[in-house]
Amino acid sequence: MLYIYEDLDRTGDDFLEKISILLSEQRFDKVQKLRFIQGKNASAVVYLLLRLALRDEYGINEPVEFVYSGKGKPTLKNHPHIHFNLSHSSNTAVCAVAESNIGVDVQKITTVKDNVAKRVLTAEEYLIFNNTGNPGEYFCEIWTIKESYFKLTGQGISEEFRNLSADSVDKKMVYKGNDYFCCVCGPAAQALPVKHVRRNDIEQLLY
Repeated sequence: MLYIYEDLDRTGDDFLEKISILLSEQRFDKVQKLRFIQGKNASAVVYLLLRLALRDEYGINEPVEFVYSGKGKPTLKNHPHIHFNLSHSSNTAVCAVAESNIGVDVQKITTVKDNVAKRVLTAEEYLIFNNTGNPGEYFCEIWTIKESYFKLTGQGISEEFRNLSADSVDKKMVYKGNDYFCCVCGPAAQALPVKHVRRNDIEQLLY
């Protein structure tokens, strides 16, 4: 399932203090090292989306810790058979959970500089970018497809995005929100239901 939370801008210091007990020691340490409250809340919320997913789909209702591959792809320390991936951008956090390998990315739609587009898009995609009526929206969709694909493979964002055509990624689901795109890549991507999560859904983990 794909879990989406769209209210990061409504979470403040009080929220983080309230839900910090739900974080693993590993995630709490990561949150504390972040400088700004927006980043702290995003890091906490995306982790709690995973906890919601594990509770609802697998009956696991406890803090979980991650282990990481050499290029940073996380897996669950005590539940390696469960596949997941996390992402957040601006006001939105997402978590995808499946029983096969999965990658997810979310990005806010915004304007894009030409030099950035050239580094990310193939020649054909760059041509479309320059001729579409909404280049920022087009770029954002392409970016999420490529980013989620590289997160699926565990290759990381150091790979050359412009060498990968978004059209060549066939096992994917693209979801468009009000001001963002989200893409899930993997064998189960197209069959994943979407669940929108609210703050009170997360706070129910406390009880």
